[in-house]
Amino acid sequence: MKKWPVDAAAVILRVAIGLIFIPHGFAKVFGSGGVAAFAQNLPSYGIPTALGYAAAYGELACGVLIIVGLLTRLDAFLLACNMFVATFVVQLPDALHDPDAGTNKFFGAMHATELPLSLFAGSIALLFIGGGRLSLDAFVFRKRKTAAENAAAQPAGGG
Repeated sequence: MKKWPVDAAAVILRVAIGLIFIPHGFAKVFGSGGVAAFAQNLPSYGIPTALGYAAAYGELACGVLIIVGLLTRLDAFLLACNMFVATFVVQLPDALHDPDAGTNKFFGAMHATELPLSLFAGSIALLFIGGGRLSLDAFVFRKRKTAAENAAAQPAGGG
């Protein structure tokens, strides 16, 4: 099986997800009132304020790291956790309790959760496939693996 389609898909997913998360994280961190303004609203959803800080800085930092493919699986896991909470703890309950949603709650809920749910799915996909060969993960960990293999190939007595 050829690996280049998986690598190409990983690059496309990494760039798309990163380009969506960066401005969202940037707005939370540097927007009006800063990260404190974002985080102070979260206890009304039962989410500790500290997690609001982690979510805001995580969206920004992981968005950058995921584009270049550094610590891709960790970034994807953290972003997936963030979007799980955004989808199922914040947006979905709000949508289901929205009096303007009309009689069809399903479509109202899907409309309200489409972005975080899509980002959740994309992050989970990257968690499974990783950054691919066209990532800093592949470059960094390939060099470490090569160095470890060379060290293992040396005779035990040093010569």
